[in-house]
Amino acid sequence: IPASRFKDFLGDAPALRRALPERPYRQSRLGTAFHSWVEQRSGIVGAGVSLEDALWDDDDANPAADVPSASTPADLAQLQERFLASEWASLRPLEVETEIDVTIDDALGDGRAHVVICKLDAVYRRGDRIEIVDWKTGRAPRTAAEREERMIQLRLYREAYHARHGIPREQIDVVLFYVAEGLILRD
Repeated sequence: IPASRFKDFLGDAPALRRALPERPYRQSRLGTAFHSWVEQRSGIVGAGVSLEDALWDDDDANPAADVPSASTPADLAQLQERFLASEWASLRPLEVETEIDVTIDDALGDGRAHVVICKLDAVYRRGDRIEIVDWKTGRAPRTAAEREERMIQLRLYREAYHARHGIPREQIDVVLFYVAEGLILRD
């Protein structure tokens, strides 16, 4: 289960448990271009696009409101400007586009263990703390319920990083950065 879609699996929609890939929408392609730019700018080679990216990493897309079309260079330039004005622009990440798979026992209440695929956009060291940042190019959550759904992904990232590196959970900060809006959400 991709961490970015884990919230969908917690609901009562059985069809989501076997979701099929959708056509890539403009926002998804723009997000992919932005992530690639940030990765190249870091000077660190990440894992790149994985099968999970192609099939699942479209949680910022809104098919009902977003007609498939090519994103423009101006759209990407706007996101790049926002990033360059962010607190992360001058920092060098420890890791980019790192995939960590973590097994969670009975995460869905079905009595089975599930592998959660966590694709960490960027990991930074901030003093004695680790900070995991997930770049979002879509719409930020508008309600408390939407915000809480997004925090599930961050908590999974924290758990995955702890499992791989043994760093205490309380020393791992997790952040969503909604680039287009300049909005930072921390858990």
